Amino acid sequence: MPVFDTPGRAAVRVELPAGVLKVETRDEPRVEVDVAPLRGDDASRAAAAETRIEASERGGRHVVTVEAPTREGRFLSFGRGSELVVTVRCPEGTDLELESHSADLVARGSLGEVGARTAAGDVAVGDTRLLSVTTASGDVLAGAVDGALTVKTASGDVDVASVAGRASVTTVSGDVRLGATANAASVGTVSGDVELELAAGGVRVNSVSGDVTVAVRSGLGFWIDAQSVSGTIDSDLEVGDGQGTTGEPELELRARTVSGDVRFSRAVASPR
Repeated sequence: MPVFDTPGRAAVRVELPAGVLKVETRDEPRVEVDVAPLRGDDASRAAAAETRIEASERGGRHVVTVEAPTREGRFLSFGRGSELVVTVRCPEGTDLELESHSADLVARGSLGEVGARTAAGDVAVGDTRLLSVTTASGDVLAGAVDGALTVKTASGDVDVASVAGRASVTTVSGDVRLGATANAASVGTVSGDVELELAAGGVRVNSVSGDVTVAVRSGLGFWIDAQSVSGTIDSDLEVGDGQGTTGEPELELRARTVSGDVRFSRAVASPR
């Protein structure tokens, strides 16, 4: 198991075509990497043995790079079936980057800037400083995001506990659930349902057939612009409630659907 001392800011970059990337954070200034075959086939064992693990210093960060074999170039002989388990133990606040075709990402603890690009892998992380995910069919599950959130997915569901910065989510058929959003939140979907549990920033949602539910934080004023061709529009907010405690409208709530229902309400409790 390679071990690298990483005093100061650390980053881990992983290229893993298929399998699982497991990340655990701890209060120690070093990165440990373990690579093992997910299955007992020859292709996976060979891929584990040929995985490259290197450390370098870039831009004031200690960067640990893990490159598993792909089907291109000199790794063509491993075939399509190799799958690996890459386990990374790293300091809290470590930046993480994953490039994959179908590998899942499972992370515990608090990370820094997290970026993941995958075709079919799921992404499940705890708290992060920033979070950016691009996937075709993978689900995205995350804790608190201190900065910006950017997610692009086709059929995967998105579930994030809270976002302090701007939130941008685009999906085709996946459902989207965002907890507390302190800044502007933009969601675009075709058939997925959208739920914002505690909106404290502006909201813009565009949907075709998905339902939209937005709960506004208590005490904040709002201005609503909602439209649905064949769906219903419902609001629990009373007339005059939009002024909030400051006496002036504060939030712009915009929702557009074709056949989906739209509902606005006041949040009654903190989400999750």
